[in-house]
Amino acid sequence: MSDSERSPKVAAVVAIDGPAGSGKSTVARLLARRIGWFFVDTGAMYRALTLAVLNAAVAPEDEAGVMRVLSGLRIDWKESREELCMLVGGKAPPELEIRSARVSASVSAVASHAGVRAWMVARQRELLGRGALVMEGRDIGSVVFPNARLKVYLDASPAVRARRRLLQHPEAGLDVAQVEAEIRRRDRRDQERACAPLRVTAGARVLDTSDRTLDEVLECLEEWVHEE
Repeated sequence: MSDSERSPKVAAVVAIDGPAGSGKSTVARLLARRIGWFFVDTGAMYRALTLAVLNAAVAPEDEAGVMRVLSGLRIDWKESREELCMLVGGKAPPELEIRSARVSASVSAVASHAGVRAWMVARQRELLGRGALVMEGRDIGSVVFPNARLKVYLDASPAVRARRRLLQHPEAGLDVAQVEAEIRRRDRRDQERACAPLRVTAGARVLDTSDRTLDEVLECLEEWVHEE
């Protein structure tokens, strides 16, 4: 039996993991609103750091350079309705910039560094003191909160995820084939990285959202929360 299996469950955490474009952020935000918990978008945290790295003209693959940028950032948190938002230098990172193709192409490389992930995990665990959390990402159930009361792995086919991305960000000017190809590359990087790879962790409930409406997904997750 593993340590996580022997340890008591963390009752105040719903951990939602899954690949890029599986709907984690949308689903987690709406689920948090339904059950009255705080939503935490860990993807936005990594994207904010990636933006800072790029703006500092540091290569995403340069771990020492990335860590220098990280050490110079002032991080705060703001409660915004049902969400805990990370502030960098007292300001919320511009949404359009952290969701840009420029950041998307580099965020996996930045997130793959062991030092970055250790720092992020520590910050994410500190949030437990602020209240009950619905947290989404790629290693929430496997690394950040392996004893979360409910662990969910959201999935969908690459083609479906590509179409969703285009609907969310039509301003990017890409076609579905380009987006799907990037999603497949992102999946490989996330699954094959040495530090905290994307995977279905023990005890997680898997939900494929490819053929489900948003309301159907939310109803399913809300049932699971009440069951737990």
